Amino acid sequence: MPTIVDKPVLRTTFQPVVNPGLKYFTWPVLTVPFLWALAYFGLNHDPLLDFQRYSSLIFVGFGAAILANISAVGGGLIFIPAMLLVFHLPAIVSLKVAIGTQAVGMTSGALAWLRTGTISLRPLRYALPGLLIGSSISSLLIHPNALLIKSLFGPVSIVVGLATIHSLLKSDKSANIQKEFVPLHLFVISIIGGLITGWISIGEGELIAAYLMLFCGYSASAGVGIGVVLLAINSIYLAFLHSFFLSGIPWNIAAFTILGAVYGARLAPFICQRIGSGSIKVIFATIAIADGLLFIIQSIAHPN
Repeated sequence: MPTIVDKPVLRTTFQPVVNPGLKYFTWPVLTVPFLWALAYFGLNHDPLLDFQRYSSLIFVGFGAAILANISAVGGGLIFIPAMLLVFHLPAIVSLKVAIGTQAVGMTSGALAWLRTGTISLRPLRYALPGLLIGSSISSLLIHPNALLIKSLFGPVSIVVGLATIHSLLKSDKSANIQKEFVPLHLFVISIIGGLITGWISIGEGELIAAYLMLFCGYSASAGVGIGVVLLAINSIYLAFLHSFFLSGIPWNIAAFTILGAVYGARLAPFICQRIGSGSIKVIFATIAIADGLLFIIQSIAHPN
């Protein structure tokens, strides 16, 4: 007779069994396709033609967002070479699409990272002013142009890949001792990151993440998470500048990368928690270095 009382206990045991990946995917799966279709077909003058031309960018956006949100490196590392070398879009158009996509995709990833509870937002107080200063200078005073984008992207991509390898070779013992960051260092690095991101859409997130992980002993998750949040804010600010002061963003193209990026960005933290950070860094470093070399070769062969 007393065994009947135990039945309610079974109900509580089902809660931890829920797939943890669902918390990253629930709202995009349910709402994004509907909202995207509503905006795309409602605002686009020739939606079918653009769909035929650029729909494959959905997969580019998905893959780029995963890499961007597990490494804090902007999706422009994938977007810009793909749009320049595969879709043959002008360098400035590629930059604008990358920035517009990151404004949405990195924000989606930042929200997912914040939900993991592994991020301290204290560094934002010192990084945000530098970010805004650097991005303003690179966008409004020293305007990005095709030559600047092409000459910077390859070397920066290679440096990012080599820095990632360096972080892999660095002893894990030092990563367990977290030190206080220097506010002035964070401020100056953010200015540099904002400058580079305004020109080639990558720079802010990876520079901050590298500083926190390599010099302050932050864990990979904490450093990357902060970098993702900063790059999201940076991309939103740059998208605002381009939309209102720099002849706009081609949203008819960015719509496809954005659709893929939202899903990739939400999935990234879940992947990062399931796969070892070492494996992720190896994959990312390989892509970054190969990307940079390909870009340099292409720029030399076809400078215009």
